[in-house]
Amino acid sequence: MTRLTSIWLVLTSLCAAPALAQTPAPAPPPAQPAPPSIAWKDGKTRITLGGAYLEISNRVQFRFTQEFPDDSIRLAGTEEAGDSRGSFRIRRAKFKLEGWMYKPWLSYEVQLNWANLASSNPGSALEDAAFDIDFSKGKGALRLHAGQFKPPFGGQELTSSGSQIFVDRALATNSFFRGRDIGIALWGVTANNRIEWRAGMFNGNGPTRGANDNGKYQYNARLMWQPNGSQNLNTRAWVSGPLYSESDFESTAAPIYAVALNWENQNNFTATSGNDQKWNAYSVDGIFKFRGFSANGMYTIAQRTPEAGPSFDASGGFIQAGQLFNDRRFEVAARYGQFDPTDLADDNVTRELRGAFNYYYARHGLKWQTDVGRVEIATVPGAPARTVELRTQLQFVF
Repeated sequence: MTRLTSIWLVLTSLCAAPALAQTPAPAPPPAQPAPPSIAWKDGKTRITLGGAYLEISNRVQFRFTQEFPDDSIRLAGTEEAGDSRGSFRIRRAKFKLEGWMYKPWLSYEVQLNWANLASSNPGSALEDAAFDIDFSKGKGALRLHAGQFKPPFGGQELTSSGSQIFVDRALATNSFFRGRDIGIALWGVTANNRIEWRAGMFNGNGPTRGANDNGKYQYNARLMWQPNGSQNLNTRAWVSGPLYSESDFESTAAPIYAVALNWENQNNFTATSGNDQKWNAYSVDGIFKFRGFSANGMYTIAQRTPEAGPSFDASGGFIQAGQLFNDRRFEVAARYGQFDPTDLADDNVTRELRGAFNYYYARHGLKWQTDVGRVEIATVPGAPARTVELRTQLQFVF
């Protein structure tokens, strides 16, 4: 009995002993973020880190211009009327940062133009400084663009100076579309990529200003219709894609084309300057591309009211076309444009007629452009002043 009792006590103590602790399975290693990458394409360096990316690019335009005025014009720096003048120039030298942060639908753009440091407003070296929010999170249906950028007014003005067929924009474009400003804009596209709309409110006194110069704002709106929906209008950038690039490097089996309506309301009346103006301006522009052929044009009318004196209308436009050949490396183009600064005066129309020949080594990323044209300014009835210009320009993006 004693032996049985001892065995029983041993078995009871073994059953009551705590279970041996089990070794836990090793925890999986933490997920490693994707390694950073650096890639170069079309002159842009893209740095990707943690899903977000930053693109860095530079663009330089080195230009030579030779002017041949008629005998009624004396150019600055020449000895007599009719003397020609040649000059080299860095027309533009731009540095750009763009990308998205935190989420793909939160994007930004900052651009500097070093050539503007020599202007009367050195602050205009800052061209773009804008933040974009896509409230539809990638669909492009409703977006907010805020900061300093180009108001939605005029197709050629919205098209980058680096994506032009000619060495520079048409004179009529420079007369009606005033470039960058500070403000906000809403924009979006339809799901079928047929309509793009934009509307914005701006100070109205140009880029990089410390404050609005009066209590009024500039209002702009643009509605672009692409009937065949062939191009993706939902792009991250405020302005990008084949419809905002003049030569046809993109079309294949189907044409690329669109037409747009534009509106601007501006009031420049201030208490400190001279005879300022306010106006409503209406504009239509369009673009067509197919198999290396491209054409685009614009017509604008502005109903202007000065602080003193009668109201008047200013009007003008241009049309231009180009044809690429030899595997889309060479291009010939022609342009005609004119604008009338006021309908209250006769024989005061400025006219522009140009032809161009271009060589594209890497599309707009590396190209050499040459154009020659005649500018006619009718300052005296029946005796317009004429100047012939030869311009040649190298553009490189890196």
